[in-house]
Amino acid sequence: MVKSVFIPEEYAGPASELPERTPMDNQEFGKGDAELDRKLSAIRQRRSNALMDAVARFAEDPYAREMVNLGRGPGNPDIPPANAEQLEKLIEMGAGTQGIFAAHEPADMDVYRSFLPPPLQVPEVPMVGTTLLDMNREASDLTRFQEGRITVKALCPDGIESWLLLSAPVPTLYHTREGVVWGWPKYVADQITFTPRRAEARYEGSVRYSLDFEPGPVEDEGALRALGRVEGGSSISWHWIQGGSVLLRGTGRGGGAPARELAWEPGMVTVYIRPEDPWSKLIPENATVPGFYSRWIGGGGDAVRQKVCTVRGGEIIYPEPA
Repeated sequence: MVKSVFIPEEYAGPASELPERTPMDNQEFGKGDAELDRKLSAIRQRRSNALMDAVARFAEDPYAREMVNLGRGPGNPDIPPANAEQLEKLIEMGAGTQGIFAAHEPADMDVYRSFLPPPLQVPEVPMVGTTLLDMNREASDLTRFQEGRITVKALCPDGIESWLLLSAPVPTLYHTREGVVWGWPKYVADQITFTPRRAEARYEGSVRYSLDFEPGPVEDEGALRALGRVEGGSSISWHWIQGGSVLLRGTGRGGGAPARELAWEPGMVTVYIRPEDPWSKLIPENATVPGFYSRWIGGGGDAVRQKVCTVRGGEIIYPEPA
């Protein structure tokens, strides 16, 4: 008999039976208690399974139009927000998410159009977004990870402009699995490194994607700030279902405290994408464009996913009006 075990039997079960967490719980991971590490890893996987199953059910339900907080409903986050004392402690520990961001016009419009299948169209101002994030710094090695994003802005059939993700390197299979279920084209990089001045993803032994940031004055700082966190405001992704795919939009909705900005610097970003990758043609070779470094923590409100349309058998099906 061959027996493979990922979640130990004593820690298996539905996510509804899991204990509540606080923003500080994961700090105990990796401190030498092997049994606790085993338990925390199993709990994390159970939560992930439940949330990803909810995404799949939503995408496959022809009558569902909207999903809030990955199926948990409004005002029901997985981890309660940090109180003031916890928040200050997390900031002192270096918590928050940081990233290098840039957005620029595409170098090749034919390639740009090729990434926008019907019913998506080219927006009034075509844009390519290039970012690399160091996420969940407060969470310890259990949930902290880095993620690159190469995106293009698209005009959706409902008239809303959103960012479509083309490529996203991440450090582990765990994060890849979650992203792919969401409809994001993630892949496992050999190595991802991040500093506020250079971020890179290596693949097959060499650099596949990198951003070099040089702080300094830019021509239009207001335009950079208006970008927010680029694709963070409204993003779309194709979620595969049997016989077709569903276009989902992710946005935020009010409530909760706004994110707290801990650092923001304008400057110039040199973008490199491996020439073999088709999206590399969206930028001039080693393009240097205005961008910024940002670090922030927190931010409340509900995470909302909406169905834009379903494509099945060559037919585009739009949701019924609410």
